[in-house]
Amino acid sequence: MAEKWFIKEAHEVSKNILYIAMSLDGMIAKEDHSLDWLLKAEGEGDNGYNDFYSGISSVVMGNRTYQEVLKMSDEKPYQDRPVYILSRTKQEDGYATFTSQSVDTLLPELQKKHGGPVWIVGGGEVVKACLESGQIDEYYIAVIPVVLGEGVPLFPKGSKYTELKLKGTEIYNQIVMLHYMKKQAE
Repeated sequence: MAEKWFIKEAHEVSKNILYIAMSLDGMIAKEDHSLDWLLKAEGEGDNGYNDFYSGISSVVMGNRTYQEVLKMSDEKPYQDRPVYILSRTKQEDGYATFTSQSVDTLLPELQKKHGGPVWIVGGGEVVKACLESGQIDEYYIAVIPVVLGEGVPLFPKGSKYTELKLKGTEIYNQIVMLHYMKKQAE
C-alpha cells in the first residue's frame, strides 16, 4: 500500500492545486472531450483521491470539463464543496456557480471566501489560463497507461513556460501519480 505523505503535507502550504489525469501522450480528454477512457484505468482503491479531496475547499473547472464529468455519474459531482464553472456564456443549473471571471481574480477570491486550497480540475484552456497568471502552486498528475493519439492536451500549445520541482511519486497499480510544486525563483 502506497503512503500518502505528500498529499497531506502539501495542503498545508498550497493555495491552488491542479489534480488531473492524463494519458501517456499528455491528453486529458479524447478529441470529442470524452473521459470514458479514464474508467478503464487499472488503479488501486481510490488512487489517493479521498486524501486529496479532504483537503480542498472549493472546485474550479471549465464548462466542457463540467459537462463531461456530469455524464460520468447520475449524481452532481463534488456535492459537499462549492463548485465554480468557468464559462463565457451565462448559465445556471441550480448547483454550480457559472462565472466568466478571470482565474487571476477568481482563485484568490475563492481562497479567502472558502478558507482553503482550490482544486483546479481542468480542462486544458483553464490550465493554460492558470499558468499564464501563475495561479497553480501545486500539480498532481496521474499518468494513465494509454496512448490516445489525439485529443485535448493538458498543456495546450502556447502554454507559458513554467519550471516545476518534483516533490514525489506514488504508484497505484498501473497509474503513476506525479507530484510537482511551482519552482520558486532563485
